Amino acid sequence: MPNLKKKQFLSSLKEILWPIERSELKLFIPMSFLMLCILFNFGALRSIKDSLVVPNIGAEVISFLKLWLVLPSTIIFTLIYVKLSNMFDYEYLFYLIVSFFLGFFLIFTYVLYPDQDFYHPNLEYAQGLAEAYPNFKWFILIASKWSYALMYVFCELWSAVVINLLFWQYANNIFDTTLAKRFYPILGMVGNIGLIMAGSVLVTFSNIPFGVDGEILDKYSLKQSSLVLQPIMTTIIISGCVAMGLYRYINKYLVKTDKLGNLLSHTQDDTRTKLSVIDSVKLILRSKYIGYIVILLLCYGLAINILEGPWKARVRELYPNTVDYINFMGRFNIYMGISCVVVALIGSNILRKFSWLTAALITPGIIACTGIIFFVFVIYANDIGMIGSYSPIYLAVIIGAIQNILSKSTKYTLFDSTKEMTYIPLSLELRTKGKAAVEVIGLKFGKSLGAFSQSFMFILMPASTFDSVTVYLMVIFVLIIILWVLDVRKLNKEYIKLKGNKE
Repeated sequence: MPNLKKKQFLSSLKEILWPIERSELKLFIPMSFLMLCILFNFGALRSIKDSLVVPNIGAEVISFLKLWLVLPSTIIFTLIYVKLSNMFDYEYLFYLIVSFFLGFFLIFTYVLYPDQDFYHPNLEYAQGLAEAYPNFKWFILIASKWSYALMYVFCELWSAVVINLLFWQYANNIFDTTLAKRFYPILGMVGNIGLIMAGSVLVTFSNIPFGVDGEILDKYSLKQSSLVLQPIMTTIIISGCVAMGLYRYINKYLVKTDKLGNLLSHTQDDTRTKLSVIDSVKLILRSKYIGYIVILLLCYGLAINILEGPWKARVRELYPNTVDYINFMGRFNIYMGISCVVVALIGSNILRKFSWLTAALITPGIIACTGIIFFVFVIYANDIGMIGSYSPIYLAVIIGAIQNILSKSTKYTLFDSTKEMTYIPLSLELRTKGKAAVEVIGLKFGKSLGAFSQSFMFILMPASTFDSVTVYLMVIFVLIIILWVLDVRKLNKEYIKLKGNKE
């Protein structure tokens, strides 16, 4: 009897901590390492893009980049992707797109960035133009650092394209809903170790005192930041190549040659869609279900964009050069990764024990609570003053970091898992092209809407900063959260109907 109770306890503990069966490990392990490599690059690239534009141009420029560069780029890329999806299957699309990204990162790191004085216009001339035309100040400053802006766009597209589109679309084509409930949160948990690794790499290389001819370089110098960036980017490129190798292994030896439980085995024709670009757009526009998913991502993108601007403005005050900013973002990634692993353990059990609706409402709930706390502190920071030996700027950075860590931990686990589950009952055309429109355009369009409201204020009032518009941003933030909750409830009703029809 005691042995029976012990076995039942161990079985229950395994179900909570590791709901993966031994026979499933041959597919789960390479899939989790594939996600780890992709998320490693995501964590490192996210830190690098901010470390380039925030200290050198300003946090306010982020809204202009997301609206005027990132959004058009995502639309163009989606149209190209829809066209390519009619020509190639998932495997070749993955190699083609990932290689394209890695090639650009290589060119930026070893050609554009070290010799930026040659490629960029004169800084004094650009600043003079910005003073002469204050309403167009941020556009002029972006043009003066055009390679930074281009790098920012590619880093943003990595998360939307490689993670949300290529990886998760591939996973949705392999797993059914039952397996997804067990696999997706644990995949996220293992994959988020990549964020910890990315943070460790950033901290390690940014702490190395590079020197030339025995003389230590100034951390504010271009040479120092270039020497810090090169080994980090080389690691990213190696990680991308490993991801392509893992993808090849999964396709050749697992998915196409073996069936694991309810896993599907696809041929090239199976994963190649048939509709034209125009027919695909019509199909997406007619789907109310896809519309609810779009609103879901719009609300997330809007909420995060509104929160990130004021926080990054304060990070810039505390860490005004590229090397220190990389170091801070590296430490931020480490804590982010640890939090994601912990939340994934909890989230996997929430997904299996509770309804889809309960799991989907946790992310807006966490973002709402932590976001309002951050806004209230920022608004009343001057009244609060010093707390012990900590300045208001330092405290705002720490509170904002905690807010980001908690909200994104739930996003990477519960939000992403519940969102991906909604695609599984759909047809191949909607799973492929509907997801392309939702993930690449929907998410970026949401962030761009937030960027539009901010950039519009900065154009009309050139002297304004995030400090002067925080109250207005908080009101918009609360309205977005309300819309988000209402949309989740509507999507839940449609998801239950669609899933019931498929079963």
